[in-house]
Amino acid sequence: MSHGDLAPNPMKSRLAILIALLVLLWLTFNTLLLACPPKRTITVRFDYDFRLSPACSSTTTEKCVKLFNVYDISTTKREWLFSVPIPAQASGFVEGITGSSQPLPLVPGKHVLAVTAQSANDAESETNVCTTTVYVRGPAGEPRSPQ
Repeated sequence: MSHGDLAPNPMKSRLAILIALLVLLWLTFNTLLLACPPKRTITVRFDYDFRLSPACSSTTTEKCVKLFNVYDISTTKREWLFSVPIPAQASGFVEGITGSSQPLPLVPGKHVLAVTAQSANDAESETNVCTTTVYVRGPAGEPRSPQ
């Protein structure tokens, strides 16, 4: 055999393929980590005056509040997050209505949350009436500065 006719080394080819697969796996894993933010639970607590619009019940079925909706209004498109049921026997001014979400993927940074009252005919109160701003920490727990 001459110098120009050296046969390819099968071990080097296999090693190159293995390295390429490991790099591809690492890139895929990191892409998934960045694309799928950690899931977090949101809990809201708010007050509502049922003298303005009573809670829906078996006897009150029109012009009443059947539930509350929580939205993320951080961007131009509001995003529904979860609903909060009406407290049992709700009437008058009710303090401390509380609801929690299932775990939700929230990207780190500033989020503006809104609560709306949904009526029996599915109309909702204005989104900007009841809002709060929260700051979601990054994966390492580092606080994000207000944006």
